[in-house]
Amino acid sequence: MDDNDPLAQTVDIEEHFEDGGYLQGLEAGKAIGAAEGREMGCENGFAVGKDLGFYQGWVQQWIRMSETHADAVSERALKKLVEIKALLDDVPEENVEGAHFADRIKRVQQRFKVVSAMLGVNAAAELSGNTLSY
Repeated sequence: MDDNDPLAQTVDIEEHFEDGGYLQGLEAGKAIGAAEGREMGCENGFAVGKDLGFYQGWVQQWIRMSETHADAVSERALKKLVEIKALLDDVPEENVEGAHFADRIKRVQQRFKVVSAMLGVNAAAELSGNTLSY
């Protein structure tokens, strides 16, 4: 088409604004997505850290109790407590690709339930909901 053709100029202007709007929207979406992702990561990270802190403290206390009151904790329960402690010590404190956080946390939770039953402790824990019931 001819550069002096008003129709061609209108099509060029329309394409120019469409392309510009698309790029602006893309950049805005990236910025908003990054901010929302960071916020969600902080919230979830806090909840996971709180839960892991609870398990760490719980395990440490029962191990200490086994040292001072040997009859309160069986050998088998102590072995499971040491396993949980090893799992907790193995959870990375930073994002590591392929770390499988969810799998590790699930194993800790499962062993926690088993050891609670072995110790005769009725541990119904909703950790992220701030409710611990013993």
